[in-house]
Amino acid sequence: MDKTGTLLGFLFGSIFILLGILWPSNWSNLALILEENESLAELGALINLMRFVDVKSFFIVFGGTLSTVFIAFPIKRTLRSFKSIPKVFSSDTIDTEAQNIFEQSKKVAEKRFQGKRISSDDLNSITNPIMRRWIEALIVREQVSEETLEEVIESEIRMYDRQAEEEHEVIEFMSMTAPAFGMMGAVIGLVLMLAETGSIRSVMQAMSVAMITTLYGVILANLVFQPLASKRKQLKDSHLVIMEMISTCVKSIAKRESPYTLLQELALYLPEKRLDFDHQYR
Repeated sequence: MDKTGTLLGFLFGSIFILLGILWPSNWSNLALILEENESLAELGALINLMRFVDVKSFFIVFGGTLSTVFIAFPIKRTLRSFKSIPKVFSSDTIDTEAQNIFEQSKKVAEKRFQGKRISSDDLNSITNPIMRRWIEALIVREQVSEETLEEVIESEIRMYDRQAEEEHEVIEFMSMTAPAFGMMGAVIGLVLMLAETGSIRSVMQAMSVAMITTLYGVILANLVFQPLASKRKQLKDSHLVIMEMISTCVKSIAKRESPYTLLQELALYLPEKRLDFDHQYR
């Protein structure tokens, strides 16, 4: 059990919630702070925008959501998931990679079928690092049997599938947690509002916390975390297709199957290639 992550999550979660309650209202909403400066008070558009920037709401929603993730998941998995977020901004290159694998597999399969040695230049010409590593370690060096080869490849595919699914689960969990903390902030804001006996300004400051925390929760869930989780799953599925294609390629080359047989199998991933190689090998 990951005690460190759980304890840190509870500790920081409690701190963030307390900050959301105890942080001075006068120093919470950025617009109110700017309005106190006469030189900035005339910036109407900026002031209106800054009304949606609230420190108390930030502590409750952002801090609470992050803290809950460390409670729910092991700290290493959580940190790995955070590091994987930039992946969703990369383009989906499955079509290009599949085309490259098809062409490069043809070249290697022909040399292997003809009994020629696969040279370093052949390996360097393989752009996909997974394909290059598998062919070099499992075929060129011929360190393992065909049965072990298949077990190693399938194990690596399952390992990637599990890790990618864990990363997706963490991001998806955050999309479900953020609205809950938005509602928590709304309750806290209403309690603070009812406890106010001072000016109307103080009451409105507490009311803004209730509204803005709800807004933050909705924005984080629907504009940030849910799309990120969906994109991460799509990239995982695309990468699994590529890995399965490479697996088919490596197993076929290891068995010294004919290029026609290999390309026929790879055509399942690239249907538009059927006519090309059927015409070439007819």
